[in-house]
Amino acid sequence: MSTATSPSAISSRIAQRIADDVGPRKYAMWFDHSARFSYDHDDRTLRVAVPNRFVADWIGKHFRDEIHRAAANEAGQTLDDVDVDLVIDPAGFAREDRVSSPNPATPSIAYRAAPAAPRRRPSAGRLRHRLEEFVVGPANELAYTAAARLADEAVNDAAPAGPLFLHGGCGLGKTHLLQGVCRRVIDRDPQTRVHYATGEQFTNDYIAAVRSNKLEAFRRKMRRVDLLAVDDVHFIANKAATQQEFLHSFDQIELGGARVVLASDSHPKLIEQFSQQLVSRCVRGLVVQINPPDEQLRRQLVQTLAGRRGLTLSPGVIEPLAEHGDGSVREIEGLLAKLHAMASLNAQGVAPDEPIGRAMVERLLRSEAPDSKRRRVRYEHVLQAVAEELHVTPAQITGAGRHRHVVLARSLVVHLTRQFTSMSFPEIAAAMGRKNHSTVITAAQRMKKQIESDQPVLLPNGLGETSAANLVERLRRTILRG
Repeated sequence: MSTATSPSAISSRIAQRIADDVGPRKYAMWFDHSARFSYDHDDRTLRVAVPNRFVADWIGKHFRDEIHRAAANEAGQTLDDVDVDLVIDPAGFAREDRVSSPNPATPSIAYRAAPAAPRRRPSAGRLRHRLEEFVVGPANELAYTAAARLADEAVNDAAPAGPLFLHGGCGLGKTHLLQGVCRRVIDRDPQTRVHYATGEQFTNDYIAAVRSNKLEAFRRKMRRVDLLAVDDVHFIANKAATQQEFLHSFDQIELGGARVVLASDSHPKLIEQFSQQLVSRCVRGLVVQINPPDEQLRRQLVQTLAGRRGLTLSPGVIEPLAEHGDGSVREIEGLLAKLHAMASLNAQGVAPDEPIGRAMVERLLRSEAPDSKRRRVRYEHVLQAVAEELHVTPAQITGAGRHRHVVLARSLVVHLTRQFTSMSFPEIAAAMGRKNHSTVITAAQRMKKQIESDQPVLLPNGLGETSAANLVERLRRTILRG
């Protein structure tokens, strides 16, 4: 191997190209002393070592495309052939602080490699999450338990019990669980053949294989795995050829005794243009919904995620942060990332080791206010949200039908309208076309009783059941988000 094509030379050129692309100011701030580049010829992977999760999150969010392009260009590969792996290596940076400065002939751009890690399959490099780091609460406990059990079964070579299908809104932890399953399986048995991809990646790989006349190689690669994990599987919903290929791979993998774990924003029965054959395969196993975090879990998430960032929070700021980040885990992570940035810049003169107090948090939340203003909620908003959630029409809710899902929807509309608006019972009754408001009062009382007694609620279209409190909370968030 010539000097020009050695890993260190390629790493140096990649670093220089990134510096040219992002500009000297941004490079000095985020890369110069906070990132080290190491290109691996065999894995075709650029490893970027950083000192902490904050830097990893920031670089991954703002500069991943520039890093990926630089790696592909300098390595002489296409974007599809090169991976970028962000590695958090605080010990390596601590060692650097204790050694002399680099050789003067070396460019100021940091590209020295982190200590070599054990060789692992290239797909494992993209797995950032672990099951051990998942914060468990009532909203996600069943999903976590199912994911952990599937991982353990794969390692112990137990007979597969069918696919696992996780569904829920954005930012609730589906990707974390899928990647966590893959990491646990690989960590316990590095020889296990694991393939993790998104629905979009599967589609792109399939199309590329067809165009390059390499379909058989693609099929061999997909159908010889021990564990297949596909995130955002709904992406393939309106793509007939891709669905057919995925269905055949699905069947072959299961026939071979391998595991399949999938994730989507929706229950498989509710994914539009999803073939009935795929729906049938998905519901044959375990279908588990992940709900938005409740108040207790949000507080736990704030404390746990802040600790991982090295943030010390005063007791009085946990509650407002948990209350503000009420939509998803991702919202809480975003808040804490901004809080970390403020603390890192020593905002308001706070000492580095001093717990973050209410003043800084209030400043953060004030800055968030323009992005988080809620629209004024009207009765029509509530009616539409409930109708869509329970798969009934507004006309059915305001009509005289007594089907259990219509009755449930009616009670939810009354309960949420009272919660969100200033409408009285007679006004709600008039809006719903009722001559007497006593029926509206009865509906409100019925819903209040279901919530307080934690009664299960049967969902439409065979989607199982949930608690009345969970259903109300889910609708509340839907309404607030418009």
